[in-house]
Amino acid sequence: MSDEERRTAPRAAVSFTVTEEFLTKEQTVKAIDISVYGMHYLRPNDSSRRTNQEVLLTFTVDDESEPIKALSWVVKESEVDGQIASHVTFMFLPEKDEHTIQQFVARTLHTQDTLAKT
Repeated sequence: MSDEERRTAPRAAVSFTVTEEFLTKEQTVKAIDISVYGMHYLRPNDSSRRTNQEVLLTFTVDDESEPIKALSWVVKESEVDGQIASHVTFMFLPEKDEHTIQQFVARTLHTQDTLAKT
């Protein structure tokens, strides 16, 4: 998949918790946005950089879906208000999880659009 494809994939602003596993450390982080190709999340500034590293993310996009375990590659990190903003690309996402995320993003964008019009 090209960078252009990633950029044009619908991306929804979100606010839900994610469990991030990196090496032997596990912590709870906050998702900021998500697409079928990846996620942007905030984590505490623990000085352990993850750029160009694998992380395992576990999350549920809504109350009805099964937890998703997504092996992810940290593409970029930056500091935002004393926290680290991590941008990841999902690797080897199973088709059922890809579909769950696609449906969630579509519903979220539709809801956000509807609210903006009212």
